[in-house]
Amino acid sequence: MSVSESTDPLIDFLTHRMSMSDFYQPAIIRELLIHDGRRTKSELAATLAGYDVSVQEYYEKIVMRWPRITLSKHDVVNYDRSEFRLLLYPVDQAIREEAVRICEAQISEWLFRKREQEKAPEAGASIRYEVLRDAGGKCQLCGISSELRPIDIDHIIPRSHAKQGRVFKDGRWIGVNDRENLQALCFSCNRGKRDGDNTDFRRRKKLVRDRIPDIIRAEGRKPVVEKLYGRDLHKALLDKLTEELIEVFAADNKSDEQVAELADMLEVIFALAKGLGVEREELLSTAEKKRIQKGGFDEALFYSGDQV
Repeated sequence: MSVSESTDPLIDFLTHRMSMSDFYQPAIIRELLIHDGRRTKSELAATLAGYDVSVQEYYEKIVMRWPRITLSKHDVVNYDRSEFRLLLYPVDQAIREEAVRICEAQISEWLFRKREQEKAPEAGASIRYEVLRDAGGKCQLCGISSELRPIDIDHIIPRSHAKQGRVFKDGRWIGVNDRENLQALCFSCNRGKRDGDNTDFRRRKKLVRDRIPDIIRAEGRKPVVEKLYGRDLHKALLDKLTEELIEVFAADNKSDEQVAELADMLEVIFALAKGLGVEREELLSTAEKKRIQKGGFDEALFYSGDQV
């Protein structure tokens, strides 16, 4: 009897009963198998992070920035052909073990200081929900959906800059976890945002559909709106078109969500055309003429140059 035909309960679970929506289950089981069946939650979290391509790409960029530059400058390491080499590698094992101990102590001290800086109380669950709701469950910088990448709640003015739990923002002191100091960023964007960066990526000032102010008022809020004209309107429409394009990329290409985002793009395009004195019927007629002359994209033809 082969191993795959074994009646072992773990083999049976792995081959017949495990239902996967992601790689998490087999990754955790594998890690436990190769470490005598025991790992801490931190060790398992590190294992999952090791399979995350976006996490790996982020830290590859980190490695090639400050660590490589600084350590190379001090002649501690050398980088050549995708490989790092420790130039000061000790021959004596006792020295190597002591160096490892010092590195681990330095890491522990840094982590302790980091935790002390971040002891301000976390934003409550209700505020977190409101931030994610207002962001539409998407990163407010790159637009990616929470279904594709985890979304963090980021402090616009970093917690490390807080004084007695308060930060100075927009001309006034507010709580570090005040809703006005929070934005939704995906894992990659949040890690790329440096500790001293206080950029507000929320698209608060933007063009909205005509009925949005009424919908906001129905929620008991008081929207501040103004009417745009001329160049200001044209620029706002172009910004809106870019925003909608990002949301198309972020949406699942097999879902109704992407269809809805394409509809939003179409509405912005109609508004841009109207600013040029072209009504939607005329724009659609122009599109149909171009389709007759040059065809559409139904055949999915990809041109890569002329044959030599």
